[in-house]
Amino acid sequence: MNSSYFLPNFWRFAGLVAAQAIILSEVALTAEGYCNILLYPLFILFLPIQIPTPAAVSLGFLVGLAVDIFSGHLGVNASAGALSGYARAAILHRFAPRGGFTGKEIIPSPANFGWRWFLGVAAIFYAIHVFWYFSMAYFAPVYLLEKILPQAILGWILSMLVVIIYTRLFHPKV
Repeated sequence: MNSSYFLPNFWRFAGLVAAQAIILSEVALTAEGYCNILLYPLFILFLPIQIPTPAAVSLGFLVGLAVDIFSGHLGVNASAGALSGYARAAILHRFAPRGGFTGKEIIPSPANFGWRWFLGVAAIFYAIHVFWYFSMAYFAPVYLLEKILPQAILGWILSMLVVIIYTRLFHPKV
């Protein structure tokens, strides 16, 4: 990662982890787990496009581990963050412009690609992340229809609403 991109990503890491640990984990606790809003995956999604996949997996693991440390669910967010770091490359490859990325687009954001493109990428990225998160939280196929899918669908919808609000408020470009 270029050194000029380090500071914005560091502040994004710190801000998203703090928001997840201080605000959004409390929302999940008061709603007895049925209202999980996951904002920290935006750190992984907003990493520079050209970052190598192993670095994205490692950073996804680190941001998930940071959230796990504050929330007390060791391993669940770290696992989902690592998977999201890996899936991000495949999603971006699938949604790449016809000629590929030019290098002028620093991060996959609406400022660089438009809202339609961003929402498509974010929706798939978050669907993978949220489904894996709840699969690891319950870790048993017997809960698939009873707990995993309903909570994943609700968590995806709520998380996407917060992602749109966050992206509109902060308008990330780097």
